[in-house]
Formats: sequence, structure tokens, C-alpha cells
Amino acid sequence: MELAKKANQYIERRFMQICQEEEFLQLSANQLIHLIRKDELNVQDEKEVYNAVLKWVKYDEDNRNHKMENILAAVRLQFLTPKFINEQIQKCDVIKKTPACKEYLAKIFKDLTLHVRTAVKERTPNIPRVIYVAGGYYKQSLDILEGFNIDDKTWIKLDRLIVPRSGLGCAFLKGHFYAVGGRNNSPGNSYDSDWVDRYNPILDEWMPCHPMSCPRNRVGVAVMDGLLYAVGGGECSKYHKSVECYDPEMDNWTLVKPMHYPRLAVGVAVVNRILYAIGGFDGSTRHSSAECYHPENNEWTMISSMKTERSGAGVCAMDKYIYVVGGYDGRQLNTVERYDTENEMWEFVAPMKLSRSALSVTVLDGRIYAMGGYDGQRFLRDVEIYDPITDSWMDGTPLTSGRSGHASAVCYNCYTQERNLAMDTDSIMNPSEQPSTSGFR
Repeated sequence: MELAKKANQYIERRFMQICQEEEFLQLSANQLIHLIRKDELNVQDEKEVYNAVLKWVKYDEDNRNHKMENILAAVRLQFLTPKFINEQIQKCDVIKKTPACKEYLAKIFKDLTLHVRTAVKERTPNIPRVIYVAGGYYKQSLDILEGFNIDDKTWIKLDRLIVPRSGLGCAFLKGHFYAVGGRNNSPGNSYDSDWVDRYNPILDEWMPCHPMSCPRNRVGVAVMDGLLYAVGGGECSKYHKSVECYDPEMDNWTLVKPMHYPRLAVGVAVVNRILYAIGGFDGSTRHSSAECYHPENNEWTMISSMKTERSGAGVCAMDKYIYVVGGYDGRQLNTVERYDTENEMWEFVAPMKLSRSALSVTVLDGRIYAMGGYDGQRFLRDVEIYDPITDSWMDGTPLTSGRSGHASAVCYNCYTQERNLAMDTDSIMNPSEQPSTSGFR
């Protein structure tokens, strides 16, 4: 049984390598379905699973095409983009030859574009996950990158940012950790940044990407449909309502429809393929207002306002809720409110123990991690963890040093994965032995 467990883990963690082997193409339809149904399958994008299925069918298309319908039901198509699904409907010969598959894809496409909430869960690869925290401010902008290992609850220092920055936004996309915008506030060298850098967790190194259309300090950053969105922010005394999105495959940025209001230190999150921009500061007013962006029609729509105006809050999404944590309304806040995206209502939940603005929040294992920030007197290293089931906060492992204006995201620790997975591959294919925002205030 121990060998079977190791074999399963090997297959789950190295699915993309396994797909290149002849043995993968020799799997029966039932064996393939058993494999791709696994929650723990380690893929960066569900497109990888879909393409593996197509490869398997095309290996013996005459005898396998009729099996495609049952196999396709095991692919988590709900996490593909509408653009990709539409391309498959229009261009994929295998799909076009199977009317039932075409109808199924058309239904998924419709649900995605109508933002229908799915009961299908995202995959949870059985590899270490790490909370990465980048940049920040303490006396000057910082070039820190560190990772929190959830298993042993320790912080480790990683390759430093290319330039120090605070007020940046970060996100994890297709195997890389992105640092976007911010400000280099250093002695004799202070400027707002249009820089975008990409960190490779396997190589522990940074590479520059194409810059944004303009500098964006205290920017909101989120991922939707495989694209990286940079929302609002500011440059010197200019406050942006502009929004742009980055395509990592093309390495370019495209401006989309601007928001209704300029928003510095805005919080952003995505639920059901809708991008939400919440709070912020426009140079004269601190906002309680919020708006959402629909990619289908490239339009922003105002939604219900928060109960409290705030900028520099930590914002994240979990299930159907968007949580807004702390921030600043003339004083640092410990209050937390959440928006029910289905019922379109705001409600307060349990407050943090500490008041703080310019913190960073992220979600891991159904809990919210609120890290660092500024309480009006101190730059905090304190971490608090929110459990929505008990509606309570508990203390977490502190950051290595106090800071504000940093950003964070949860990443798969690919380096640890590769290092820890040395094992014999003989008979491994036998299925019987068997997947933020930041600101200063």
C-alpha cells in the first residue's frame, strides 16, 4: 500500500511529464477518467488536462472518439476561459465530430459568460504551498521576498526584488509570482513604478516583464481568465481610474474600460469571473463605494457601498464572499466587512485584534491571513488568521520584520516539490497502484 501511495503521488505531482509517455496513451478510458478526476492533479491550468485528453483521443481517434463525451465530463472545464472554450467549439476537429461534446462545451461557455456559480471545486495539488510576501516599507522601500511554509510554519528569505518597492500588487499566475507597480521610496531615489517583474519559484530568480502603460503606486492586482489585471493606483499627485490587463503568453498590456472613479490604495478581488474594485482614495475623498468589471462587455458597474469608507485595506475573495480587512478612514481600522456577491449585501464579521492599514491579505486552506501593516505608530510584523466557520481571528507566525505597503499571494512551492520527489518510476502507470492589494494608509 505504501508503494501504491507513492505511485499515486508521483503521477499526481508529475502529470505533465506522465502525459508525454507512451504508457499514458495506452491507458483505457476508465483509467484516464480515474486519473483526471483527481483533486490533487498538479497542473498550472486546466487547459493542460484538456489537451492531454485530446492527445489521448487522437492517438486512436477512430476507436476513442465516441468515448470523448464521458471523458470530457471529468475535465474541470469551468476553470477554462470562455475564449478558449469557444475556440475549441469552432476549431477542434474532435469536438466538431461529437455533437454531444459540442453541446456540453456550449453549455459551459454560456454558464461562464453568465457568471453562473459552479459547484465544481478547483484542483488542490498535493504539493507544498507557500505564502509569498514581497516588498513593503520600513523607513524606506524594501526589496524583501520571503515565503511562509505552511507545513513547518517558518518564514524563509528568497531572491530579492530587482528594485525595492512598496505599494505594489502581487499575484500568482501560471507558475510564476508577479510583482506589479509600486514605488521605490529610497534616499535620493524616489519614483513611482510601471515595472512588472516575474519570480520563478523553481529557479529562485526574478525576470523583468513588459512594463505597464503608466506608473501605478498602491495599485490593486488580480488574476482573471489567465490575465493579470492592474487596477487604479497613482503617480505622484495623479490618481488613476484606468485599468489594464497583462497577457503572460504575449508579454503585453492592454488598456480596458476605466473605472467610474480614480482609486489609490484600492482593494481588488475576483469572484465568478467578475473583477471587483473596492474603496480607495481619489485625492479628496476616501471611498466606501465599490464597482465591478464584466469582461464580456468591457464595462464597470457600481455595486452596493461598504458600511465604512476605507483605503489601504486588505481585500480577498473566498467562496462567494469578498472580505475587506482593516484599512484607513482617518484612523487605522480593525473592522472587517464582507460582500455577498449573490445577495449583493455587505455585513460586518469579527474584527481583527489589531487596527492596521497598508496590510496584505491572502487566502489559504479556507482561512484569511492578514499580515503586517501600520497601526498609526508601529510598522507591524503581526499576522492574524481568520476562520469564517468560527468567525474568529487567531495569532499566526509573525513576519520576520515589521512593514507596510507589501503584497502577497499563495504559490505552489515547485522547488520543494522537485527536490522531494526522487523515486523509482517502474510500473508507475499501473492504475491499480494508484490533484492583493496593498497601500500605505
